[in-house]
Amino acid sequence: MSDAADNAAKEAELHFAAALKVRRPVLPFLGFCHYCIEPLGPTSHFCDADCRYDYERLAINGKLGTGAKSLK
Repeated sequence: MSDAADNAAKEAELHFAAALKVRRPVLPFLGFCHYCIEPLGPTSHFCDADCRYDYERLAINGKLGTGAKSLK
């Protein structure tokens, strides 16, 4: 028979597995904005909040890609 600790561990594993399935992918650092292709510093993915918002909007609509602004 399993005890409460075993049941809790199994439930925690299920929650962890479910969380991994729905997590956002991590963007790689490319040295330029993922939306407008503007050169960036060493720790940024987007040049400003507008580019980040537009990139995320395209991601939701399934039109995601590096340099998405050039696709317009």
